[in-house]
Amino acid sequence: MASSATAERRRQVFLIFLTGAAVLALEVLASRIMTPYFGVSLYIWASILSITLTFLAFGYYLGGHLTRRLAGPWLTTMFLLLPLGSAAAILLATAIFPSLFPALARFDLVFGSFVASTLLLAPPLICLSAMNPLLIALRAEGGRLGDGGAGQVFFTSTIGSVAGVVITAFVIIPNLTNFVAMLWLGVALCIAAAGVTLASAAPPPLHRRRLLAGAVLVAVCCLALLAFQERYLALATRTADRDARLALLGEYTSVFGNVKVVELSSASNRYPPIKVLLQDGTIQNRATPANSSLSMYTYVLDLLARGFAPESRSALVLGLGAGIVPRDMKRRGVEVTIVDINPGMVRAAVEHFDFVPEDFALRLADARTFVKDCPQRFDVIIVDLFQGDGTPDYLATKEFFGDLRRCLSPRGAVVMNAFFDPENREPNLRLLATVFESFKQLYYFHRPELNTFVVGLAARPPADVRFGLEDVPPALRGLVQRSLESGVTIRDVDLRGFPAFTDQQNLFSILAVEAQMGRRREIIEALPPRVLVN
Repeated sequence: MASSATAERRRQVFLIFLTGAAVLALEVLASRIMTPYFGVSLYIWASILSITLTFLAFGYYLGGHLTRRLAGPWLTTMFLLLPLGSAAAILLATAIFPSLFPALARFDLVFGSFVASTLLLAPPLICLSAMNPLLIALRAEGGRLGDGGAGQVFFTSTIGSVAGVVITAFVIIPNLTNFVAMLWLGVALCIAAAGVTLASAAPPPLHRRRLLAGAVLVAVCCLALLAFQERYLALATRTADRDARLALLGEYTSVFGNVKVVELSSASNRYPPIKVLLQDGTIQNRATPANSSLSMYTYVLDLLARGFAPESRSALVLGLGAGIVPRDMKRRGVEVTIVDINPGMVRAAVEHFDFVPEDFALRLADARTFVKDCPQRFDVIIVDLFQGDGTPDYLATKEFFGDLRRCLSPRGAVVMNAFFDPENREPNLRLLATVFESFKQLYYFHRPELNTFVVGLAARPPADVRFGLEDVPPALRGLVQRSLESGVTIRDVDLRGFPAFTDQQNLFSILAVEAQMGRRREIIEALPPRVLVN
C-alpha cells in the first residue's frame, strides 16, 4: 500500500514538472506568435509579461480556493482535469488567433497586444498554475510533510519551467512553426494527463472514464487541426480581395526569427507576381520571379557604396536579406564577406533568390561580435541590420560604430540602412550623434516616404561623387533618384544637445517605440493575414 502511494505521488510530481514546462513554453511561443502582428516594442513585452504574471497569480488563487472546496477523490480528479482544460484552451486560442489578431492589431497595437496575450495565455496559465495548490493539498492529506510538500511542488514546477524554456528555444522553435508547436503542446498535455489518470487509483471509475474521454477528444481535435492546417488557415485568413493570390514558397524557423518567402500574384493579372522575403512579419526584400530586386533600398545601398568608395575591392555586408546587394557587388569584382545570425535567412536566399554561398565569405554570427574582433579591414561596410520593427538597440551605440570604424580601411565608407522616426527628431539626431562619434565625415539621405540612409567616411569624400542610375529598373528610378538627391552633410553644430547612445546608457528602443509601432501598423495594413501566421 505504501509503495502504491509513493508511486502515485511520483506520478503527480512528474505531471507538475511537465505542466511547469508547458507554462514557460506557452509564454515563449506566445511572444513569437504575437510578434508579426504587434511587433517587439517594450509595450508589447510589457503586455506579455504582465498578463503572464497576472494569470499565474489568479491560477494560484483559484487552486487555493478549490482545495477548500474539494477533498478526497474529487481533489485528484480536479488535479487531472486542469491540464485537459489547459489543452482545450490552447486548442481554442490557436484556432482563433489567425483571424482575430489582424483585427486587434489594426484597432490598436497596445490594447490589442493585451487582449491577444490574454487569449493565448490566461485560460491555460490559470489551469496550470492552479495545479500547484491542489498537489500541495493532496500531499498534505497524507500528513507526511510539515509544509504540505509546498517546497517540493514549487521546486519541481520551477525546474520544469526551466526545462520548458530550454526545450522550446533549442528544439521546438528551430523545428516547428508556432501554430504547429501550440497544437503539439496541447496534445502533450492530453497524453500526460491521460497517462497519469490510467495509472492512478484515486479517481472513481466514472471520473476516470470522463477524464480519458476528454483527453482523447481534445487530442483528436488538436491532431485534426494539425492535419488540415493549410486548409483551415486559408479559410480563417481569407480576405475580401478575391483577386489576390498567395503562395507560401518556403518557411524557415530558428531561434532568431521566422523567415518566409511568399509569392503574391493577381488572379486577373492586374499586376505581375512578386516574391517577398519576410522575417517575423517584416518585409526584408521584394523581387521579381527572376530575382531582380523590387526594393529601392537595395539600389540605394549599392549606389552609395559605389559613389563614396568607388575603388573598393573588399566589402563587409552586415545582414544578408535576400543576398541581392552582396550578389551585385560580387559581379563588379568586389570580394564580399557577409555576416548574418539567422541560418534560416541563408536557406531562404539560397533556395529562392539565387544566392550562392560559395561565392562569398559567409559567417553565421552576431554582427556586434564579428566587428569587435574584425579579421581584416574593408573598403566598404554595408549595415542593413533589422530585427522586429527596427534596428536592435545594441547595434546603435557609440561602441558598435567605434568597432565599425576600426574594421574600415583608411579611405573606406560605411553605408547604413537606418531606422528613423518621421515624427520625432530626438531619436534621429541622437543616432546621428552616435555615428558622428566615430565618423566626422557624415552624410544623411532622407525622404519622409522612403528609407533613410547614413554614410560615414574614414577620411574626406572622393573629389567627384557620382551615382549612375543605368542599372536601376525604370519603375524604381524616380524613387532612387529622389533618395540620392536628399543627401545633406551632418556637422557638429547640427548635433549639439543630442548625446550619443552608449552601451551604458542606451534609450534607443524607448525613444523609437512610437515609430516602431507605426511601422508595424503599416505592415499589418499591407500584408495578407495568412502571411502573418507564424
